[in-house]
Amino acid sequence: MAEIRATPRNETLGWLADKAKASYSPEQTQQMQGLMGLIGMPSIATTLDRLSYGEPLTTGKGWTTRAKPETVDTALAATGLIPSLKGVEAGVAGVGRAISPWVEKWGMSQVEKGTPVGRMLLDISTGSRSNVLPEKRFRGGLLEGLPESVDVGGKMEQFGTDMRLVDIAKDVTEKSGFAYSPQLKYAELDAKRAKRLANAYEKMANNPADPKVKKAYDKMIEETMAQYEALRKKGYKFDFMPESGDIYGNPRNAINDLVLNKHMSVFPTEQGFGGPSAAQALEANPLLMRVGEKWGGKDVTANDVFRAVHDAFGHAKHGVGFRARGEENAFQSHARMYSPDALPAVTSETRGQNSWVNFGPYGEKNRTASPIDTEYAEQKTGIMPPWTWREGLLK
Repeated sequence: MAEIRATPRNETLGWLADKAKASYSPEQTQQMQGLMGLIGMPSIATTLDRLSYGEPLTTGKGWTTRAKPETVDTALAATGLIPSLKGVEAGVAGVGRAISPWVEKWGMSQVEKGTPVGRMLLDISTGSRSNVLPEKRFRGGLLEGLPESVDVGGKMEQFGTDMRLVDIAKDVTEKSGFAYSPQLKYAELDAKRAKRLANAYEKMANNPADPKVKKAYDKMIEETMAQYEALRKKGYKFDFMPESGDIYGNPRNAINDLVLNKHMSVFPTEQGFGGPSAAQALEANPLLMRVGEKWGGKDVTANDVFRAVHDAFGHAKHGVGFRARGEENAFQSHARMYSPDALPAVTSETRGQNSWVNFGPYGEKNRTASPIDTEYAEQKTGIMPPWTWREGLLK
């Protein structure tokens, strides 16, 4: 007869389970017992207890790590503990209030270690409906008017301000000699202005030899490299997309990667600009100059660095998207980090090109097209009229 042995119990998860059980005790008032039962505290305790003995909570799609309603349903339904899918949103908020004092410290450390259980618990305890927001201690106030949640590949995810990136932005901007003014509102998109911007980019001359143009691009590259170095010193890492193709699918997942992992893969510039000689490339666009960096053994251009930095400080800093309104807000967010000398070049490379994409001759098609089906603006090195970087700029 085989020897019967007790199943080993994970000490940390066991401790959490015991704490959850203790939170639902006969000594509590009837009102508190009712609240605990309503929000599912006994279910949480049972779930944690099962986890402590190594029982999985999978449903065929991997760990349930998100506290949005349908994934919380999955986590609890896997243990057969909820009779209805209604009211889960309120239950999540209640669970958060009840368990946050004892789960946040442990959950935070487990998120940093990348464990799914820790992320699930922390999402529940902080009331988050998504795993793309930074840890609670790094979250800032949302931009006024920012959409509450966004559909990312069929999943509703919540984005917001990453104070780590805000602090880096403030520091590097002030070291450049001018004050940093943080963005507070989510900018409205003025379609009429966007069409004028598209037209201005269409008319802009490609004139890299012009002294004013050269000065603007030189300053843009200089200040972009300073922003890149500031990110690197804080542990952010960048590389190129693999030859097999886009690893993100949805560009919002690049923000997720930056926020959760301090990492992002960039589509190589060389695959988008064609293959002229180095001398011709430098003459055609100064952003094609090599900056002395290598990612995965490949030379990095100033344009590669700008793409990485713009996604960090333009998109990920406040969690804005990549369609027309998101790109306008990315410009608003990133523009305030550049000097007046560099801003004209930054405007051409962001607000100008993106307005052409979304409101130019192919705008109607592009506004709903996939990246591969999008008609992109011609790569030009020039400066548009001053109103293009002054008009509609938020204070």
